Amino acid sequence: MDLTLNDEQDALRTATADWCRDNMPLEHARSRAPGLWRELEAMGWTRMTGAGMELDHATETLVFAELGRFLAPVGLLSTAVASRWFADGYDGKVALALAVEEPGPLRVLDPAGSCAALMWKADGLRMFHATDEQALAPTIDLSTWQRRQDWTTPARTANDPRPPLHLQLLAAAFAVGCADAARDMAADYAKLRQQFDRPIGWFQALKHICSDMAVRSAVARSQLYYAACALDADDAEADFHIAAAKRLADQAALDNGRAGIQVHGGIGMTDEAAPHLCLKRAHLLQFIAPADASLLLA
Repeated sequence: MDLTLNDEQDALRTATADWCRDNMPLEHARSRAPGLWRELEAMGWTRMTGAGMELDHATETLVFAELGRFLAPVGLLSTAVASRWFADGYDGKVALALAVEEPGPLRVLDPAGSCAALMWKADGLRMFHATDEQALAPTIDLSTWQRRQDWTTPARTANDPRPPLHLQLLAAAFAVGCADAARDMAADYAKLRQQFDRPIGWFQALKHICSDMAVRSAVARSQLYYAACALDADDAEADFHIAAAKRLADQAALDNGRAGIQVHGGIGMTDEAAPHLCLKRAHLLQFIAPADASLLLA
């Protein structure tokens, strides 16, 4: 299994990072531009692996890791998955519903402007009609809003192992990007902030923290790449590799988010600074297509 990026994949990843830096900076995550979703659709990220696109999951994962680095809307996850597995009947934004036990009320993430809500379950996906009966409310992630919705009979289901693996893989990619963002933010600040006439990154204690952040990101990204290739190759153990990727990515995002705040010191604890945005996104991603501990232990 070749994990080396080809020229097309590298160019696509670079182009995605450049566009996000110019149009969707992480620092603006709390107040995205009103027309952002239309721009994301125009870039093709909501339908990357849909019918006729002929792109593999490995390439899609590269792009979604870059989108995750800039805390892109979580509705991209559900919309991209729906465009592949529910292509007929859902042409537009699809919100993401957190998994609940039937028939509990749904907690729908990023519901504004959505035509449906997609819920992940390990044995398949459920698609619900969207409603706007209740007002939007904040989540722990300041870039993401939510709405409660009464349980209804799912409009569509996909009782197949691949659709839930697809969503879990993209959620892992978002977490890898989040871990990378926290790492880069901490490293940049360690070069800039000075104490005793030296950048704080010169001190060994800070070097160790930043090095650990880099290692966590590298490990999570490597497992993510392998899991994506395993899904493309129909590997019999793809479910294990994707669960491992999700677990490593979630932990890397959480640990890097905490370490990033520590590197920033006093300013890292303030609301006007950006480091806490990564940690809060990491906490939210824990609830999206979580890894099955029993599968990993087995």
